[in-house]
Amino acid sequence: HKNQLSQVEQLLIAKPGDPMLVKLHDDLKKVVELTTDLMKAKNDQTSKQIKIGDRCQAIWTDGKWYTARIDSINGGKYGVTYLVYGNTGEVELANIRPYKHAKKSTVRAGANVRAFYSVDGLFYPATVESLTSNGMYRVVFKGYKHKAELALVDILPIKEEDNDQMPEKAVIPDHLKIKPTDNVKQKELKKKKIKAIKSKFRKRKIEARTEKKKNNWQTFLSGGRKKLKALKNKKKSIFASPDTVDGRVGVVGSGKAMTGFGDRKRHEFEDGQGGASGAGGGAAGPLMQ
Repeated sequence: HKNQLSQVEQLLIAKPGDPMLVKLHDDLKKVVELTTDLMKAKNDQTSKQIKIGDRCQAIWTDGKWYTARIDSINGGKYGVTYLVYGNTGEVELANIRPYKHAKKSTVRAGANVRAFYSVDGLFYPATVESLTSNGMYRVVFKGYKHKAELALVDILPIKEEDNDQMPEKAVIPDHLKIKPTDNVKQKELKKKKIKAIKSKFRKRKIEARTEKKKNNWQTFLSGGRKKLKALKNKKKSIFASPDTVDGRVGVVGSGKAMTGFGDRKRHEFEDGQGGASGAGGGAAGPLMQ
């Protein structure tokens, strides 16, 4: 509406006093004022609902949304910690939206997720082992032996931040960047926080690299097992080369030797068993008197 109002104001410069343009200008101005008041009221209500410790989604310096936690509120600025990589930042209310956990339909035994680790308050890659009788989810953190029982609200979809590559180096928020006007105490405090951010980032980077190698190795092993199974179940062609010198191509079971046959011999009759008739054959008859 603001753009439309600006265009009408430009037309009024060319045609001052035009009754249609004047009416359109007044109407648009009222709409813009009403919309502004509604947005302000909505933001005021939202800001009152946001409390320190609340989870949310906040925009990072790359312009993308990430799961975060509200750490501080200073006027219209909100200090947040991004709960996947551990980085911190400061955002405005417009760059905050409600927290989203994993959908129940996607969290089942064997599913890969990001799970809340209560020790440091961050989310780490994990696998769902089972659903407990009281509606909790038993998970095991990848690369660790640690297990936990979590509510659905403490589980994130694995693809949320995995679709985005982890930055090459830790990003330092603007409010922690050292300025020439900072005194010695402020500089030392900022340096300490920057060092902590870089240390935490290096740790997460190593964990992400280790997890990637582990997944690649498991994928390789899984593929090898599938190929081996396929080879075992594969039927041998009758036209395959025989396994032995006695085998024959085109004969099922060519690895076996050819069927053996005994030598054939002419049958020899014993005396008194009869003989062949004809010229020169048979026994002599009685002599005629």
